[in-house]
Amino acid sequence: MRLNGDKGIPLYYQLKKIIRDKIEAGIWSAGEQIPNEMQLVDVYQVSRATVRQAVLDLVREGILIRKKGVGTFVSRPKLAGDLTINFYYPEEFGTKHVPLSSHIIDPPAWVAKQLQTGPGMKVYEIIRLRLFTEEPAAVETLYLPIEVFPDLLQANLAERIYDLLAAHFGITISKFISYVEPVLLNAYEASWLQASQNQPALKIIKIGLNQQDSPFVVTESVFRGDRYKLSFNHAE
Repeated sequence: MRLNGDKGIPLYYQLKKIIRDKIEAGIWSAGEQIPNEMQLVDVYQVSRATVRQAVLDLVREGILIRKKGVGTFVSRPKLAGDLTINFYYPEEFGTKHVPLSSHIIDPPAWVAKQLQTGPGMKVYEIIRLRLFTEEPAAVETLYLPIEVFPDLLQANLAERIYDLLAAHFGITISKFISYVEPVLLNAYEASWLQASQNQPALKIIKIGLNQQDSPFVVTESVFRGDRYKLSFNHAE
């Protein structure tokens, strides 16, 4: 299998997504050793440096764990608490997005699970740079089912996505399921965020639902950890 060098997305980043997808799909389960670097080089026809960078990124994110002299293994899944918290950005930050790339792909396993897509269903993968008052704040990856949003790539992808879905497709996103975890910036994210690789960051995953609790969009945003912090308001 060869990765696509013409997508505008670094090869290591594509390989990282493939490995994560195999883990999410249960092809490689918790505690299982994954193929070594040379085996991955042979399978995906990339350089050893590309493989090493993809694996190291997943180790930093806690998805893989390296055991010296033994190999690389799938980490145990992270625990998820049930907190009723949503994320909204102050209006003064603005809503500016800069589209970086857009493609139609087979959904990663974790995305297919969240969107409840059936076998063979494709999704849009839209990567954008999120700006707060003209400053790069987050690298944002959107996943949406193409069956629900035909010709979405012809729309203005710099718009606020929920406004776009309501205006063009009549679908209002009114609820969210959100997950947050600390990560380290990889080289691709750091380059767009004008930061250093391995700098602390926050990853927020939001599943957007309509009033009937049907999921329509998954957003994965990686924010610079040195410029932003989260504020939680809750009632007991």
